[in-house]
Amino acid sequence: MTDLFPDTDLRHLNEVAASVGTPFYLYDASVLRARLDALRAALPAVDFFYSLKSNPNLSVAGVLHDHGAGCEVSSLLELETSLRAGATPDRILMVGPGKSKTELGRAVELGIKAIVVESAHELTQINQLAGDRGCVQDIALRVNPDFHAGGAKLNMSGRPTQFGIDQAELPAALTQVENCSHLRLCGLHAYMGTRILSHDTVVANVRNILDLAAELMPSLQDQLDFVDVGGGFGIPYYDGEEELDLDALGREVTPLVQSFAASHPQTRVVIELGRYLSGPSGQFVTRVQQIKHSKGESFAVCDGGSNVHVAAAGQGFLRKNFPIRLLRDGQITPQEEAVQPWTLTGPLCTPQDVIGKSVPMAAPKVGDLISIGQSGAYGPTASPVNFLGFGAPAEVMIDGASLTLVRGRDTVDARLAVQHPQDLRADSCSNPAVLADLYSTAPGNGLEGTAFAHPCLERLSGLQPLFRETGARLDRDPESWTALWENPTVRALTTIGVPEEFNGFALRDSGLGISDCPYGLHVAMVERLARFDANCILALPGPSLSGGAVLATGTEAQIARFFDGYRFGPQGTFFAVTEPNAGSDASNGRSTLGMKNGQLVLNGVKTLVGGIARADIGLFFAHIEETGRMGLVMIRPSDAPECVKIERLSTNGLRGADLCQMTLRDFPVTRDMILGSGGRSLRDGFMAINGVFERNRPMVAAMALGSGRGLIELMLEDPARLPSYQDLLARHTALLVQLVGVIQAQVSGRPRVQDISRVKMQAVSFVDEVVRRITDQDPMRFLCDAELRRRCRDVKAFEYMEGTSNIHLLNAYRSYAAGVSQ
Repeated sequence: MTDLFPDTDLRHLNEVAASVGTPFYLYDASVLRARLDALRAALPAVDFFYSLKSNPNLSVAGVLHDHGAGCEVSSLLELETSLRAGATPDRILMVGPGKSKTELGRAVELGIKAIVVESAHELTQINQLAGDRGCVQDIALRVNPDFHAGGAKLNMSGRPTQFGIDQAELPAALTQVENCSHLRLCGLHAYMGTRILSHDTVVANVRNILDLAAELMPSLQDQLDFVDVGGGFGIPYYDGEEELDLDALGREVTPLVQSFAASHPQTRVVIELGRYLSGPSGQFVTRVQQIKHSKGESFAVCDGGSNVHVAAAGQGFLRKNFPIRLLRDGQITPQEEAVQPWTLTGPLCTPQDVIGKSVPMAAPKVGDLISIGQSGAYGPTASPVNFLGFGAPAEVMIDGASLTLVRGRDTVDARLAVQHPQDLRADSCSNPAVLADLYSTAPGNGLEGTAFAHPCLERLSGLQPLFRETGARLDRDPESWTALWENPTVRALTTIGVPEEFNGFALRDSGLGISDCPYGLHVAMVERLARFDANCILALPGPSLSGGAVLATGTEAQIARFFDGYRFGPQGTFFAVTEPNAGSDASNGRSTLGMKNGQLVLNGVKTLVGGIARADIGLFFAHIEETGRMGLVMIRPSDAPECVKIERLSTNGLRGADLCQMTLRDFPVTRDMILGSGGRSLRDGFMAINGVFERNRPMVAAMALGSGRGLIELMLEDPARLPSYQDLLARHTALLVQLVGVIQAQVSGRPRVQDISRVKMQAVSFVDEVVRRITDQDPMRFLCDAELRRRCRDVKAFEYMEGTSNIHLLNAYRSYAAGVSQ
């Protein structure tokens, strides 16, 4: 059955085995795309959705989404995976007979295409959740019809079942929907069965479901947006099974769909498929560990068995062999070798761990690879990967010439790390950070091996009392930041980004056990410190945005001038862009650099400038009258104090930023103070500065995520509150995983602006939901706890930071275009 394997160069299997070890799964992206293309060619009038339950790997979902498939999800993780894969809410359906309140709440919050409702109680739940949010949620009703699928290997409708609403109960369900003011019925759904290989069965299912929909249409207030006729298309696994005849299916289903569309032009027909799309794309590869013969039977014991590929092991007494081949040195074992029946087993201590019975093959040797085809669906996530502690295998994707590890193998340390015994009723469990970690971290959560799992982050926990105390003081006294600077660890963190030759406070002396701080770890540190109090981060006198801009576009002399103060002590900096009547769009600002009495002078008013009252040096955006272009000017306010007026602003939130307004009147400037005056082109300069902005935006996202997590930890000082925040802890973890992807793209030099924007906006939405949850569910704690009120107020300030962030990108593009035209 070698024709049931992807057309993959077998040498790649050896390469992957050498790189990531065995067992592993290998998915072929070209097969995923080809399967979807074939479906569209056969059924052009149908909208296809990928069922993540068959293979929820993020990269598999991403390939299919990018190729046009929607996402059908059945859990919170699958929902977040689909978002991470790039799906927008209007391309997501949620199904499942036992959706939790957390899952339904997240779906309502996102406003997904439809929640497929399976009971009267679920209608009530969703209506209440939508009402609490002041919105209307689209739903579809899943029907358990009176007919059934005769050719399905597993019937899921047309009989007593936990799935859907019985056809006889539909009138009552429709009446209930009409009485739910926060629901809109937009779809009908029926799923008859799975592993269907007969096109006649599929045709009959589609005909019956569309007929049922047509019968119901007159009783509905509005036309349905879609009718989901399920799917259940099978793939051949065993000898004697044939591929579903897609051409014949298309010839018979297309007229049915066209006829239905003629009568109901606003209603699309949807088919959801999992196994049919993902199954043929994958193969499972395991290595022979032992050869033995027992009582006349030959065994090859492999390092992966039913623990990672339960489908190949069969179900109950029914066991047939998947397509299996023996590989040696990157080649299929020659047919001329003597063939005899072999039993292939895994490493488990159970006689049921058999993935191939009486397989005719040449005699395997220790070290040979066994490849099992048709394995892209219901593989590791459907298998008991934790039995005996072996863990989930690695997953790899091949896409043309690229081989990519798309899920790392479970590690022993990661699986032990979450097993922290905690008495949930004892005072010893009062550490909210530990309690939160119990429910927001798990093996395979996507953070293992990333900066967010770096051991130095735990060493930052000692700073929490200092940050919480100083954060409260900063609200009253902006000069309280000096208490932070007195801590040697904080001093080293503050000067991250200062070139080594100017940095008198090296990380190697910080007690964190590190000597340098890559970009990803810097973002992770910001997130961790924001859990304690983001106010303090903004108060620290570090180089910030202005330092990045100087390094990106400044001359050697300008870099030395800007950073030299960090040799001996703190040096506050500022980045002055925003103006009272122009906002953060620097190109519309009125600040100017021009000649007056033979002297270059700077004039203008900047507002919402952080830390300028305590700053030593910074950058000022202005129109350069001589060239008609925008420029950045490096100034020290102390050089001409008579030309500078600084006023602290009365702000509500994040007062550690110490926002001020600065007015310059004829501030004297020399040409070497104009950033990049050494000759860098306008276009290159602004593109470099834009890169600085793009590297800073994930920092803001991290600060928002850390602030939200910190609020949750404040609430978990009472462990009884944990159930109210478990979903938000999981969401926090999911957003950190998204942030990892953004960081990796930045480090690789291929940042995606849309990904940065999305994770930043979702981070702001996350903290907003945390505050809403606190004020809705525990208003007395909110009213009585001054620290909680202050920090809830502070996180609302991130909405401002998100609202202005895209201005910087607009500025860069305008400046780039101006440079090209000139």
